[in-house]
Amino acid sequence: MIELVEVTRPDQKGLVKYIIENHHSYVPTNASVGRRIDWLINYDGQTVGMIGIGSSVYPPPKDILNYLAVSKNDYKAIFNTIANNWRFCMIQSIKNGGSQILKQLRQKAPDAWKAKYGDDLGYIITFVGAGKNGAVYLADNWSRIGETAGLPKHKSSSMKWNTGEQLKELFVKPTGENKKIILIKKL
Repeated sequence: MIELVEVTRPDQKGLVKYIIENHHSYVPTNASVGRRIDWLINYDGQTVGMIGIGSSVYPPPKDILNYLAVSKNDYKAIFNTIANNWRFCMIQSIKNGGSQILKQLRQKAPDAWKAKYGDDLGYIITFVGAGKNGAVYLADNWSRIGETAGLPKHKSSSMKWNTGEQLKELFVKPTGENKKIILIKKL
């Protein structure tokens, strides 16, 4: 039986960090900025992975704005009602486990988000990169709404990680490389 256990203790946080740094296929970092709630994934009493949601992305890709039918300013007003599935990382494969895990995430996330942050959660978004197609999300009936613009392999910047001065130096126009698929699930 698959069970999601919300991470609250330091030992659980350490396990999440270990899982990500040793088993995530294309972004093996535990660092994040903003809101964050993680769950350990247990299968028959053994921890087999982790999944987490965090603050949405800003600035939002245009495909998210188009899907939600909002302007960038409107997005700011609803920002805290949207979570980003910032990591989904498995140590062990479980047949048909992905959609079961995502279903439990959808069931648990709104209550956890409300309890921790006081906001109603309306959507969860995710970004799929590294040549993957998001099959596990599509199997759970997430909507594919587009792709990010992508940044060159040799240079990238982040509104989350870089200071204003660094962003001025690092800013590059998207060139289409390193695009990620954007998927969304209305709760």
